[in-house]
Amino acid sequence: MSREPHGFGSNFKSSKSLVCAAVLSALVSQTAIAQEDEAKEEETSGIEQITVTAEKRTETLQEVSVSVSAFGEDDLVKGGITDVSRLELAVPGVNFAFAGNDAKFNVRGANSSNTFGDNSSIVGAFVDGVYKARASQQTRAFFDVRSVEFLRGPQGTLYGRNTFAGALNLYTNAPDFSEVSGGIDLSYQAFDRVRGEAFFNAPLSDKVAVRIATYFDKSDGYIENLAGPDVGAQDDKAVRISVAIEPTDDLEILLRYSRSEEDGNEAGLFGYTFLCRNETPDGLTDPFGSVRNCANPVRGSGGRGPAANGPGGDPYVISQDYVRPVNLKEDVFSAHINYEFENFSVKSITSYTDFFNDINFDFDFSPTPNSNGGFLEASKVFSQEIQFSSNYDTDLRWTVGAYYSDQEDQSSFSIYQQTARDDSTRATITNVLGTFTQLSGTDITSLDRNFGGFFADNAIIDTEYFGIFGQIEYSVSEDLRVIAGIRYNNESKELSCGGSNFTGDVNGDGNVDRVVNVRDGVAGSSPIILPGNSRDVFSFNCGASDAITSASIAAGNPSLIDPDYSNVTWRAGLEYDVAEDAMLYLSASTGYLSGSVNTTTVTDEQESQVIEAGFRTRFLDNTVQFNGAIHFTEYTNLLTQLQRIEGGQAVTFSQNGGDIDARGIELDAIWLVTEDFQITANMAYLDSEFGTFGQGNPYQLFNGQVRSFIDQNGERTPWSPELTIGASASYVIELGEGMGTLTPYLQFYYSDEYNTSNLLATDPSHQQDSFTKTDLRLIWNSVDEDYSVELFVENIEDEAVLARGNNNSDDVVQSGYLYPRNYGLRFKTRF
Repeated sequence: MSREPHGFGSNFKSSKSLVCAAVLSALVSQTAIAQEDEAKEEETSGIEQITVTAEKRTETLQEVSVSVSAFGEDDLVKGGITDVSRLELAVPGVNFAFAGNDAKFNVRGANSSNTFGDNSSIVGAFVDGVYKARASQQTRAFFDVRSVEFLRGPQGTLYGRNTFAGALNLYTNAPDFSEVSGGIDLSYQAFDRVRGEAFFNAPLSDKVAVRIATYFDKSDGYIENLAGPDVGAQDDKAVRISVAIEPTDDLEILLRYSRSEEDGNEAGLFGYTFLCRNETPDGLTDPFGSVRNCANPVRGSGGRGPAANGPGGDPYVISQDYVRPVNLKEDVFSAHINYEFENFSVKSITSYTDFFNDINFDFDFSPTPNSNGGFLEASKVFSQEIQFSSNYDTDLRWTVGAYYSDQEDQSSFSIYQQTARDDSTRATITNVLGTFTQLSGTDITSLDRNFGGFFADNAIIDTEYFGIFGQIEYSVSEDLRVIAGIRYNNESKELSCGGSNFTGDVNGDGNVDRVVNVRDGVAGSSPIILPGNSRDVFSFNCGASDAITSASIAAGNPSLIDPDYSNVTWRAGLEYDVAEDAMLYLSASTGYLSGSVNTTTVTDEQESQVIEAGFRTRFLDNTVQFNGAIHFTEYTNLLTQLQRIEGGQAVTFSQNGGDIDARGIELDAIWLVTEDFQITANMAYLDSEFGTFGQGNPYQLFNGQVRSFIDQNGERTPWSPELTIGASASYVIELGEGMGTLTPYLQFYYSDEYNTSNLLATDPSHQQDSFTKTDLRLIWNSVDEDYSVELFVENIEDEAVLARGNNNSDDVVQSGYLYPRNYGLRFKTRF
């Protein structure tokens, strides 16, 4: 691919003037109002101040020059935010998708399409300051939550690795020394879903307090399965024990242990269903073909199983015989130590995480018993962070620190056939382009158990990371502040126990010592009981002579870099108070996403950089809050997803080679019309397109031609709607003496269309049309607010919104849909 020169300014000129004019107009008008209010007395009433730790110290939201959305407990309750999937409704510029139990955050044009193996999410997630390395960990821990912060844009200085496009901070409630207390939060929802939370808090002395929190979430599943158990069924449970120790006024120690388990039937692996695909009139797959084919194309499926978007198709109905519960377990130990010296404070965060996730799937998408498989990931992580921060009142504030982590990840992907199938019935077509096989579904030859078609891949990767960072804020005058930050990152990776039963003669000795061995013998073996998961079919021989390691990759591919990464990320900014409650800011910052290692390639790190101008204002006696930012973002050296065929299976892999330019406006506002009536609104406009970027064609043809490589330069990036709008309104109605309050709460969300494919961003089969979602809640609170009852309906329109899409073997178009309409009753009590 030829590389076109571009930078912050070259591709932004077309829309820059219009965008700047819009933001400057807003700034001028709001600044004028703020200046009128400057002489007024400071009001204690009005919109509640929200504190954040976005810059590693406690500040109010209005004091930070970072694009951050923050939500306290009340905000989370009113927004129905009980997991990360609903954050997109309230955070401008953020789009959410999922694959299996992986969270797929998409921010300002960057996406988390590939988070399997050694690939990380573009958003770094932190629970009580502890980094969550795997995307499947980002959906955990959402119970007994105190607050949530979502930072948009690279956070490479204070947060470091893998905060390429943003960071998610989730904080749980710490033990309270003031009194014994407890609470229960119980709801019954659609699909016989029962979700419950409970906590108990007790001060054991004036120096020690303990808090125990637990939750469960169980449902029948929102995806009806005509050939087996329903899918999308929760069976989650967790407990967290926190102990706070304050031996002196200056020393705080907080110890936490949490255990999470998940045993439900997940909604697929790369997607739980298949979609209709486009073909040419002679039956060859082509994303822009004129014929729509809704039959199941997978070998061994017999062409059966409903396409989610076929004639009469239901996006929440499947027919699959192989459904196995996910096996997920996570244990997290952490110790937080804070000590206040006379002129500075010290914070230490030590953690250890043991995570295991085994998820299985029916790879023929049909009621026919043939192709089964799964994905396993295991992660053990030790981390240590130490921070030193100034705590005195001078013109100079500073934070410095260091972070270390040692992480061992195992990931394996495997498929096998439990019956023999007929692969001889597919027709071939010869035309001027060549000879092609029509990819239509074939049947199995019998129902007898007959193992074969083995495919497996495995890798263990050790990652050691070290970073040192510092940030200063200097007040040049009473109204003007300068911010500068820098971070040095060093990350080394080592791969071992890598390979598959299709590795071949890697060491050249004429033998094939398979790294992955079939436990149940050769093809045709007939175990009495079908294995419960792919781990019962395959075992990993890490001592095999052809086991792939980092050294063998480098020896076989001298052009590959040594997987040792070092870089420097930075931030620079200005803050200016134009009035008492109005701040303008300008900042530039960088971030990076770790390079990845797999059994065939080593990739370079991906980089991001952003210039951002924003404002934070409050006016009209603290009853209106209006914040916004304009950003110019560039992502470079991005991974592109390609596919190769191994053992008859389409295997997705990554390589560097692309850029994205994104620019946009993000606005959010709160208006406290009266003490009882509040309106909120947010909006994001995004213009995001590929620069130098190419993708592989996952189909046989492309616009009637044989094309394996598609140039995406100038095309819109996936998961990047041009316009999203969110709004809410609530009104507290006093019911009379002793009767409490009744609060109707309305929430609305609109999104423009966008593409959801992780392989081909222009694929019409993966296109999501524009949509709206509306929620309605009716909340009764007792006078003392110790009891509340809530009736709610979410997604009243019952919009079926596509999640992350994929293309698999036989050119099957694989995808899933976000949660449909939900409704229920929620009861809360506190004592």
